[in-house]
Parts: sequence; C-alpha cells; structure tokens
Amino acid sequence: MNNAVILKLPSEERYFTIISTTVKELARDIHFSDEDAKDLIEAVHELFINAIEHAYPNQKGVIETEIHPFDYGMRVNIHDWGMPMAADKYSSVPIDLNKDEGFNRIYKLVDRFEYANLGKNGKIFSVIKYAKHNMQAILPSRQKETTLHERMPRDTPIKVRYYTPGDEEAIAKLIYQNYGYSYIKESFYYPRKIRELQNKKIFSIVALDASLEKIVGHFALVKMPDANIAEIGVVVVDPKYKGLGIMNKMFEALMDRARELKLDAIFGEAIMYHIFSQKSNLTHGFSETALLMGKAPEEVTIENNELTQKKMRGSVLIGYRLFHYIPQKLTIPEVYRDKILQIYEKARLHVDIHPAPTVHKARHVHLYYNYDPLMNIATIVIDHYGKHFKHKFLLMLSQLRAKHCDMIYAEINLNDMPQIDKVVKILNQRGFFFAGVLFLKHKNQDYLCLQNKHSTRVGRRNLVCYSDFCKDLLAYIRTDEQRIKKNKIK
Repeated sequence: MNNAVILKLPSEERYFTIISTTVKELARDIHFSDEDAKDLIEAVHELFINAIEHAYPNQKGVIETEIHPFDYGMRVNIHDWGMPMAADKYSSVPIDLNKDEGFNRIYKLVDRFEYANLGKNGKIFSVIKYAKHNMQAILPSRQKETTLHERMPRDTPIKVRYYTPGDEEAIAKLIYQNYGYSYIKESFYYPRKIRELQNKKIFSIVALDASLEKIVGHFALVKMPDANIAEIGVVVVDPKYKGLGIMNKMFEALMDRARELKLDAIFGEAIMYHIFSQKSNLTHGFSETALLMGKAPEEVTIENNELTQKKMRGSVLIGYRLFHYIPQKLTIPEVYRDKILQIYEKARLHVDIHPAPTVHKARHVHLYYNYDPLMNIATIVIDHYGKHFKHKFLLMLSQLRAKHCDMIYAEINLNDMPQIDKVVKILNQRGFFFAGVLFLKHKNQDYLCLQNKHSTRVGRRNLVCYSDFCKDLLAYIRTDEQRIKKNKIK
C-alpha cells in the first residue's frame, strides 16, 4: 500500500540501535546527507526515550516506529500505548529555543514535529526531515532571483515547444523560483528524474524567450497509472516574464499534446488560494466537478500570495476537459442524487442511471488505500461492495486514523455499484462528507468522492472561488459537512 518499514520493539533503550540502523540505511537510499540523517536519528531517539520515560514509567511496553521515506525526505512516527499526555505540553513547544533537550531539541532538529492523541489507541509523535543536500548546488538562491522584479517588454518573442533532453535543469530552477522547496510534486526538484519520466509519466511543454533561447515557462501532463487521463500541472513562469500570456500559449500546446496522445480527458487541481488557475481552466473549456478540502499541504508557498503565508492546509478545485467520453451505466446514491446530476449536466454529459442492485454480485468486496506520507493524506478506493464490506472498511479507516492523516478521501465507483446507498451511509456515519465527482478516474470509470477531515489545520480563509458554480459547490459541501457532524458515529 505504501513504502514503509514498521518496527515494534520493547520499550528499552538498547533496542533503539535497530531503529537507528534502519533509518540510516533508508536515508542512504534517498541520498540524505550525513548531517540530515544524524539530525533525524537524534530527533527519533529523543522521542523513543520520551516514550520509555513518560509513556511506560516503571513498566514494560511496546513502541512502534513507522518509517516512511519519500523522494526528498522521511517521515517517522513513534506510536505508544502508554500513559496519556496533555496536549498543551506539545502545543507549547518551542518552550525555550535556548534549551537543547527534549521537545525543544526535536523542534530544532527536524522540519515538522506533530503530535496526535488517539484515545484508546495511544498517541503518536511524528517528525519529518527534508533532505536539502545537493539541491542547493542545482538551484540558485531564491532570494536573489525573486528580487528581480523588472518585467520583460511585452513584445518579447516567446515560442512554445515540447520538452527535449537538456531542458530539465531549467525546469527545476523555475519550480524553485516560484515555490522555493514547498512544491507538492517533489520529483521536479531533481533534473535527472524530470528527464527519466519524460514521455512515460510526464509530458512537458516549455516556453522560451526566442531571442535568448532561454526557458522561461513550463507546463506538463502527468499521466494517471490506471486510466487514460492525465493531470495538468507543474505550471511555472519566470517572474520576470509574467504578464506576457505565456501560460495561455503553453495551455493550448498542452491540449494539442493531449489529443496527440489520444487521452480521454485531462483534469486540473486548481489551488483555491490561486484564483488565476481556476479562471484559466474555465477559459480553456474545463468543467468543475469536485472540491477537495485540505489536499494541499500547509508548506506550499507561492510568490506574492499572502494566503499561502498562513500555515494551513489548502484546498483544490477539480476541473475536467473531456475529449472522449462513453456514457456509463451509473448507480447514484439518493442522498447526493441532485448534486451529482447537476455536475454531469454542467459538463454536458449524458447520464444513464440504473437502480443500484440490492443484492451484491458474486464478486468479493474490493477496496484498497493509497497513503502519501509527504502530503500526509490518504485515499480509500472502493471498487465493489461485497461480503464483510463494513468490517473491512472500518479496519482500513482505523489504520489510516492511526497514521494521523490530515485528510482521508474515499472514491466510490459509480459504475454498477451494488448497495451504493448503504456504502455511502456507512461512510457518512464515520465523518465522510461530499466532495464531488471524478470522471474516468480509475479504469476509465467515474467515481464519487467523499472526504474526511482529520486535522484542525485545514484553512477556511484560503477557500476562494472564482465561478458561481464553485461557490454553490462549496456551500453544498459545508452544509453536508455540518449534517455529517450531527450524525457521526464516534
């Protein structure tokens, strides 16, 4: 389900050697510097000792260490089932930055430090360390780049073309100029990975200043692994070249590329505190279908955007541009029927609705989840209802809550789904509320998306809508969220 190493060890300090050796080996695999690895191990050691001394004083217990490496960093969770701890002890960190022990030391050693009280299921401390090693050599000083506010003349000659080998370093520099180290898709900080993924998973468009043959813009299609669709994104323009219509030129070329690849659709996740992305998608014929709260991590920053200065998770507005869509036989839950039909109508799609079978077919229940440790979100994909569905879903949900995901999404197959009203009711009772519809998301079938907040750090002020449809969808989602809160099973 995800690349992780889980170690369950007795609460004795001598066993920490196993953890430190594992972290060191995994850190080497993702090219951590020795200094980064040392800082992370020291932070984890502080948490391990904290669990021994405060969770299990004068007794034996179990400490579970869950290690999640990702492309340019690592998350480590320390989970114990010992003595409870008052949340204000963690929330007061840093108590004194002059002190260099306990929680204060952890705070200084890592990039993120989190705490979650899981009630009867114990508590989890989480730390994240980002590897900064050789990226500084690849990318220029952000401060130096962003102080150059002069704009290029409006008659600057711009040409747009597909990616060619050798473009990758310029693309990585553009990402850094616009986002610093906060961009969600971490592969784009590594020129080698950009090159390796081209024409496989990523299909890039670049814009050049024709007079200098300098790359000043980038836009890409990111192909989905299990459907004939792609996400549009990774759109960046050199700050000095903004205002010249470069994004629109790249957008047109990107749609041409999608048609050449014979994609059935492309979709975009417009960050809702960046209203220009929403406007641009609508201008190019996209139809808005879903609003996913908390999808963007709080670390994301955008040049000159004050809404990204608040350390709150952002939300994204999903829009689709369809090229080839074969109508499906859909089963629609009654509770969301009118809103789902409105989304299809807005997209000008024919809907062939069939009543949901009340008896499940011979197939077994099929659901699975994907966990993203960097973004700290998870998605449960429900492909088919079957025997013991409720038990298996609740077990999976419990596993994700134990990871303390900030957001958990559920994607429910709308194609001939037995007992869909029952499936939705089970999810509603566990705190899942409406998000929208995702066209052709898996195996070219449509999915209903529900969402579950598992964090208080999801921003409300940074939810900004451009279209009236977005405003109506947001109001509907907020109303459904309140309905779910009143009837949620705890």
